[in-house]
Amino acid sequence: MKIAINLIPFCSVQGVEIFAQNIITNLLKIGKDNFLILMTEDSPDIFNFPEANIIRIKGLKGKIKKALWQQLKMPAWLKINKIDFLFCPSVQAPIFWKNKIVTIHDCAYDRFPEFDNLFSKVYFKMLFWGAKYFTKKIITVSNFSKKELIDIYKIKPEKIDVTYEGVPILPLSDTPIEKNILEKFKINKPYFLFIGNSRPRKNIVGLINAFNLFLKNTGKDYLLVIAGKIDKRFMDLEKEIGGTGLKKRILLTDFVAPEEKTVLYRSATALLFPSFYEGFGLPILEAQSLNIPILTSNTSSLPEIAGQGALLVNPYNIEEITLGINRITEDESLRNELIQKGLENIKKFSWQNSAEKLLETIHSL
Repeated sequence: MKIAINLIPFCSVQGVEIFAQNIITNLLKIGKDNFLILMTEDSPDIFNFPEANIIRIKGLKGKIKKALWQQLKMPAWLKINKIDFLFCPSVQAPIFWKNKIVTIHDCAYDRFPEFDNLFSKVYFKMLFWGAKYFTKKIITVSNFSKKELIDIYKIKPEKIDVTYEGVPILPLSDTPIEKNILEKFKINKPYFLFIGNSRPRKNIVGLINAFNLFLKNTGKDYLLVIAGKIDKRFMDLEKEIGGTGLKKRILLTDFVAPEEKTVLYRSATALLFPSFYEGFGLPILEAQSLNIPILTSNTSSLPEIAGQGALLVNPYNIEEITLGINRITEDESLRNELIQKGLENIKKFSWQNSAEKLLETIHSL
């Protein structure tokens, strides 16, 4: 079978790109089909598939050009190249090409309207509508997200398959590298870690306020490290931090390389991830795989993904987040329990199993 994989939309590295990288890596390992992977000149470096048949479409820089090419020119390209099936690791796909599977990770655009751009609002509504009526199957990454698609878009349950993501494989690090990376980020005290982008639904402002209250209530000497791409379209984190007087207590790393991410996890007291809304939540599995206790939210998909390997709090309650942070620092037995249950929890998640399930679905269609 000739299967095309659409990586045209991607130009950065966030959760959706990590999903695409890992699912494709495992599809190439287990599948005997002819995979053609469509990319652009600005595709991220993590899409490095040495043995794959990669086709780079030139001149597609910018979201609008990519969107127009997918809708107006990709169907003809698929027909000329006699593609049997198209797999899209996101909802971005040629709407009227029916022989495809699209991936919808969550309904965050509906629950948390963050786009001021009219084009983006209209385009994504069209993509979700197209996924409902013009795809063979939709896959999503949690039972929570499946329920969201049924509730919001009235998609038939039998059209949606839940395919969990796997545990991300982070590079190992040794002591000298760890020391250099911590020095690079000027980390010289015990610290809590948050990893993610700076969209409002990540509840970073709530986390900052809870951390501030934790410091005032306990007098403890901790830092908060916020790692991930800073996007000022949605929030000016430096301004938010400046208003709390915590400029010397909160470190913004911006984007971190995989080696740096490993070190930041391994050296942290805990991962603090009180997000309002997640379709999956890869940082949960990353932290569990590296023996780090976790505080996260009791909302959206996070209880489903974290299992019993995290302390759950109400992300809308600053005092509850604060109490949770204090429990993790004070209660050694709780920390050890969360770590052990986290290691058990990650056994449920496998990229190979997810790829096998996806391939079976493609062949059955």
